[in-house]
Amino acid sequence: MLSRTLDRIVDLMASLAGVLLLAMMVMIILDIFAREVGLSFSAHFFALTEYTLLIIPLLGGPWLVRERAHVTVEVLLVTLPPKARARVLTALCWLCIVTCLILAYFGVLVTLDTYTAGDMDMRSFDMPRWILLAFMPLSFGMMVLEFFRLWLRGEPIARVGAIDIPNQDN
Repeated sequence: MLSRTLDRIVDLMASLAGVLLLAMMVMIILDIFAREVGLSFSAHFFALTEYTLLIIPLLGGPWLVRERAHVTVEVLLVTLPPKARARVLTALCWLCIVTCLILAYFGVLVTLDTYTAGDMDMRSFDMPRWILLAFMPLSFGMMVLEFFRLWLRGEPIARVGAIDIPNQDN
């Protein structure tokens, strides 16, 4: 049940990232069209586009981890023997867990600090800064859970072997 709930949350975050990406695309098209026909468009679109450029990767990150669709460099991994590759991938998984835990921890601290200080992000409209920053601990916390889930299942954090390396013994 916990796994299904985690899947639903990650799916919701990824879906929201997709909707934001589509909304950003529409805003850019509308802005360009308005400029071409000589209309002035809302200055808020520029600020909203900047916000979505921050939020989209944060919302999509946990889904990329779950699907093992994040960018990996396989040059070293494909040349390793299977046992060594498994050990390296396990070590990388734990490195990712620790890194994401640290980022989530400091994300919580910064978010709470800006909340208690009442910091505002002032652009074409004012917005509490903690709202933007809250996506960081959420995202990195969810990535911790996804990397940990991969480790528990014994799945590698990357899909390795898409490149066929010839046997060096020949």
